Amino acid sequence: MRQQTRSRIADGLERTHLIRPAARLREGWLTMRAPCQPAAADGLLLLPPPRLRLLVDGRSGDARRFLHVGAQMFDSIRGAVADSGSNVEEMRAALDFGCGCGRVARHWATVEGPELHGCDYNRDLVAWCDEQLPFLRAARNELVPPTPYVTQSFDLIYALSVLSHLSELLQRDWIAEFHRLLRPGGLLVVSVLGESVRERLTIEERHSFDRGELVVERPRLSGRNLCTAYHPRPYVTDSLLADFTDVRSFDLGSPELALLQDAYIARR
Repeated sequence: MRQQTRSRIADGLERTHLIRPAARLREGWLTMRAPCQPAAADGLLLLPPPRLRLLVDGRSGDARRFLHVGAQMFDSIRGAVADSGSNVEEMRAALDFGCGCGRVARHWATVEGPELHGCDYNRDLVAWCDEQLPFLRAARNELVPPTPYVTQSFDLIYALSVLSHLSELLQRDWIAEFHRLLRPGGLLVVSVLGESVRERLTIEERHSFDRGELVVERPRLSGRNLCTAYHPRPYVTDSLLADFTDVRSFDLGSPELALLQDAYIARR
């Protein structure tokens, strides 16, 4: 019920063209509330400032959560890749799409093997990665494809909580771009909002969701956390990833920290 109320407020703010100023005020407030943390973590790797961490998390700039969630996502992806019969150390190149300020990418620092690339729509996030994560080749992408990479560049692409903030058309365009960028046999990992957050939807939206239809709130704000998409499993497996094979779900969370995202891995 609380999430539905927030969604109605956001819809009203969008109609009155106040949603962006309201979002900036919220961002400033949450940034100020973030606990003070040491600048360095993970050995010599610096922590991004609270504002950038908040842009990635959407709800909190807490450094401890930033590190914990990033490590958990990295371990889950690595495990899903292994379960698919592959090994990240044997890959030539991987792409962190929507890399943010390196929440997951920083945990590749000690992995030997693949060349790691990252791209994001936000200039500030890309600039921070470029300055602070020397093992990551960071680049900026536009809201719409293509990326600057050549066809069949990667053995692994992962896009975590990216499709959740795009219109349906943009989602399909980016999935097609990922298909272009993956080598034959390469793996794609995506995470979306699904069944675990169904209660956030209005009654009408739930009916659509239960029919296997994608639900997108505020699609005009694609590329920002203010646009929210909800993916029923049949839509992902039978429609969105229809050009991929061996589509399987896996758990991004853990008993210690559950994450309200459905994760999928698929092969090109």
